[in-house]
Amino acid sequence: MNKLIIFAFICTTLLAGCSLKEAKAKMSKENKQITHTKKTEATFTDDSVPEVGNRPIFQPKATISISPLTFESTNATITTEDLKETVSGIRYHIWRTADGPENMQTFSSTGTAEDFSFLFDTNEFSGKRGEYHVEAYSVQEDGVEKLLAKTTLTFQQHVPILMYHAIDDYKGVGMQELFVSPANFEEQMRYLKDHGYTFLTFENWREVNKVNKPVLVTFDDGMKNNLNAFWILQKLQDNTFHPAATEYVIAGSIDKNPSRLSSADLKEMADSGIFSIQSHTMSHADLPKISNYKEELEGSKEKIEQVTGKPVIAIAYPFGHVDSTVVEETKKYYQYATTTKPGQFIEKGEADEMLLMRRVRISNSTNINQFAALVHSW
Repeated sequence: MNKLIIFAFICTTLLAGCSLKEAKAKMSKENKQITHTKKTEATFTDDSVPEVGNRPIFQPKATISISPLTFESTNATITTEDLKETVSGIRYHIWRTADGPENMQTFSSTGTAEDFSFLFDTNEFSGKRGEYHVEAYSVQEDGVEKLLAKTTLTFQQHVPILMYHAIDDYKGVGMQELFVSPANFEEQMRYLKDHGYTFLTFENWREVNKVNKPVLVTFDDGMKNNLNAFWILQKLQDNTFHPAATEYVIAGSIDKNPSRLSSADLKEMADSGIFSIQSHTMSHADLPKISNYKEELEGSKEKIEQVTGKPVIAIAYPFGHVDSTVVEETKKYYQYATTTKPGQFIEKGEADEMLLMRRVRISNSTNINQFAALVHSW
């Protein structure tokens, strides 16, 4: 009898174990199915696949090609090629980076099924230049759009790099045209603010085609009275307006000349997030006439970096004087260099163009109407 009871107990236990294993196996299978279902739900009509954190990675189904552009181009031929599936037509979604996808426009291809070409013109966006996003979609029978490919194209923007010297009322000492009164400077900065200009420095030059109306405000010589400009920009700053400016300082004059910005001034300006402190050489040297480039170029860069604790990547050539030798020496230490050659700057793809940047001179006699014309966006 006891043997029968023990036998029955063992059988019951084994059967229970089998049921538990089957239950666990069933739960595991169901969990896998749920995970797979979630992955399926995360698959979009653009054929994305999950990445870490289920972020989709776009898998192109075609290639978008852009016709060659020059700095003067206002239109471009867009084609969709190398299609991995048969489609009857292409619809393009296009928007400017500066304006955001909420301002997207759609265009249908007028080309053949071989390339689905489309001539895009900036006039579709009121002639605005800058970076554009382009997405190519096929349109399915049920009207659903399927993303095939995406890219960007850029129509280079003209950039006014403003050149100031002294921000003070002229009191009869020095060259009058180098002085811009604080009142006039504030009026000019308010004009830029009210008309939607985006202030940049060389540290974020790569954003120049991604913003509306880019402008750089630069000051030569590191004059003490440039604190007036600093205070004005601080006053104008608010939650939607973020002013920025570049101060080119003569490194050898720091803490040695009361008419120049001190190391404490420069540190305060740099730490404010408004001013970028860059180089105007060590001694305001006429660079084509010297041979001690290392001291004037590298020496000034290192001294300013010691004062501000921030990288120095740009220089203004004293007197605007530059030649091929100066350019070759400058590129050893700097990414950007500005001249006094007049005009707005635009990237043309020319050799060393970032070391030969034009500027727009603002003078004592520049009135607000003239200022508006000088900074006008092309």
